[in-house]
Amino acid sequence: MSQLLGPNRSSDDDSADPQQSSDKRTTGLRSWGIGAQGKTVIGVYVFLLILILASRFVSPSFGSISFTKTVVVLSAFTIIASFGQYIVVVTGGLDLSIPGVMSVGGLLITGLSLGQNSRLWWAVPIVLGVGFLIGAVNGIGVVYLKISPVIMTLAANVILGGVVLVYTDGTPRGSTPPFLVELIQGRLFGGALPKVIVGLVVFMIIGSILMNQTSFGRRVYAVGSNPRVAYLSGVRVNLIMILVYAISGFCAALAGMALAAYSNNSFLGMGDPYLLLSLAAVVVGGTSILGGRGLFVGVVGGAIILTTITTTLAGTSIPDSARDMVIAVVILAAVIVARQEKLD
Repeated sequence: MSQLLGPNRSSDDDSADPQQSSDKRTTGLRSWGIGAQGKTVIGVYVFLLILILASRFVSPSFGSISFTKTVVVLSAFTIIASFGQYIVVVTGGLDLSIPGVMSVGGLLITGLSLGQNSRLWWAVPIVLGVGFLIGAVNGIGVVYLKISPVIMTLAANVILGGVVLVYTDGTPRGSTPPFLVELIQGRLFGGALPKVIVGLVVFMIIGSILMNQTSFGRRVYAVGSNPRVAYLSGVRVNLIMILVYAISGFCAALAGMALAAYSNNSFLGMGDPYLLLSLAAVVVGGTSILGGRGLFVGVVGGAIILTTITTTLAGTSIPDSARDMVIAVVILAAVIVARQEKLD
């Protein structure tokens, strides 16, 4: 587990601030998550445990192991999309095109494969490549055209909505190939463990290693901490910025394919709920919206917390609009807490 708890902001990239390299022992400890960020992650999962146990007051069937597994499965799409949002936020940016890219990913995989496994070998790379390309265009707009990340990615999301309508003519084509359906809906050990949970664990480990134990991750943190210092230290800031948006697009397309597999088909607006959820998961998971600070393992916990809240509220008579208000309040509370930590 220690491998998943990565660097604090003060030790994101030794090369970004040479003066910090004087205390290598402290830096080494912090690089393994011993510090404020590690405590934040622990707090996230303690709150998650309390929330799951408290859900039993809504329904006796809630709070059980079966309920927990269901919540984790339902959070899979948020977790995948949130990794891209997370690395963009770490650099101080924001990706509002995630819903559009998710919809494109889901609609393309069903439209290109037409429900046939034999078409997956070329359809999957095309879908992921399209997501990567869309993200790269966002990054280029932010870096070279100096467009605000909010404006650039929001415009991309609106454009993608129009592209989806033109591509589908209002009616999605095809269905999800059985191989993908089995990958997302299948179970292991006689049905005791959903395959998607195993996949999420692997995804979390890979994402955490990428951000916490590689030079790329350290550069991402360095750019988010201080782009000017990172540039003077030799970090290719523009390239890093474009790559994080491209990775976000890649993850959104992957999440769209997974959602299509879970639903057995694609549908218009399938990615719409994940704009709020991906951003909320990042903030609730302890990532600073100011950039340079955050851990993916915390984002995973944030995504599961939000799914637990929405699933629990779904068991009540509270309307959908009120559920969105609850999530919005959670985001505001997390932002206020993060700002207070920043001031401290």
